[in-house]
Amino acid sequence: MKLKHRLSIYSVSIFSVITLIISTMIYISFYAVMERKERESLESKSLLAAIYYLEQDELSFVEHESIKSQLLKTISRKNIILLDKNNKRFNGDMPAVEAIDSAFMDRVRKERIAHFVTADFFYNGRFYEDNQGDFVVVTRESKEEFKEQMGSLLQILLIVSLLGIISIFIVSQYLGTVAYEPIVRIINEIKRKDTKNFNEPIVLKKSYYEIDDLILTYNHFVDRIAKTFNVQKNFIDYVSHELRTPITALLGTLEVTKSKKRTVEEYEVVISQLKQYTTDLQDTLDNMALLSGAKTSFEFSMLRVDEIIWSVIENAVLYHQAKVEVEMEVQKNELLSFEGNEKLLELAIGNLLENALKYSNNDVVKVIIKENKGRLMILLKDKGIGILQEDIYNIKQNFFRGKNVKGYQGKGIGLSMANVIFQLHRINLEIESDGSGTTVILTF
Repeated sequence: MKLKHRLSIYSVSIFSVITLIISTMIYISFYAVMERKERESLESKSLLAAIYYLEQDELSFVEHESIKSQLLKTISRKNIILLDKNNKRFNGDMPAVEAIDSAFMDRVRKERIAHFVTADFFYNGRFYEDNQGDFVVVTRESKEEFKEQMGSLLQILLIVSLLGIISIFIVSQYLGTVAYEPIVRIINEIKRKDTKNFNEPIVLKKSYYEIDDLILTYNHFVDRIAKTFNVQKNFIDYVSHELRTPITALLGTLEVTKSKKRTVEEYEVVISQLKQYTTDLQDTLDNMALLSGAKTSFEFSMLRVDEIIWSVIENAVLYHQAKVEVEMEVQKNELLSFEGNEKLLELAIGNLLENALKYSNNDVVKVIIKENKGRLMILLKDKGIGILQEDIYNIKQNFFRGKNVKGYQGKGIGLSMANVIFQLHRINLEIESDGSGTTVILTF
């Protein structure tokens, strides 16, 4: 069942229950008020009847005629009866009624005024003391008009309730359509997605908070799935790209070794080569797992960033006879403490320094450690060939190499690997370059 139809059913059901309760309360309250008014009216008529029939000898002719006129305007004599102390008719034209029994007469004499109701009449009894004796005046009023009024009220309540239910159904249908419309648009957006636009976020111009939250959650979920797909795709690309060389070397060495018998010394040399190829293969696999994002859980601990940089510089001087100038401009010593993985950061920063040395032909590289707006920054500046502006936006991509580096050895994975490591450590990597060199900026 569609949301708007379910909303309509819920709205109509709730409104029907509330309308039934309110209508019942109105009907009962109105019934009680009208019944009370009938009783009060009969009490007045009983008093007029008592005065008319029992006080004639004490009233003037004019006064008696006035009472008679009032009485006849309000009640017929057929609805009046006066009973003496023996419950015998004294006056009045009301026919004998079985409902007026001795028990009711006793109650009237005891309570002075009493009422009862039958299917067709309201009855009122009044005890009246006169010089002629003690009497009970009983008056009655037909319920026909009362029933008509209550029937009219019931009809009005039913019509109003029915119109209200129809109105609520129409309004709830409209509101359901309005509420469901963004969901329909989301469904249509999802239906039109394919492998080419799968990771494109859903954007709705007109919506409301809950739907915006749903879209945000969906976009986040799709983004995570897209990253997972990229991890798988990248890993396959990395493996096919990087493992071809060591596997070819392994197979070639084994094939050559198999072609003829060798001495023990020659076999030892081959085994040493195979061991080196296997080590290279293992290192390649580790790098591939890191670069593809397949391995994202590492042990982090508090470390000193400056110690890592000095370690990287020492290795560069030792293996590449590098010329590195260091400028320390940090006043707050606590900025140099950082939670991370020492080996990964050494690998990433070492890669940046090796690139700076390689593409500047081992010229002087300046490393600046400074503070900027309460954050630690590391700048690596070289005077090398630089990066073309058309390449700088793609330089972090896997296997990408600039157009001006054809004379330099490399596979195009070092910088992309370093970028993955910096992302794991929430370190922002920026690259600026012109014809006079390149500046790499790391912001912690």
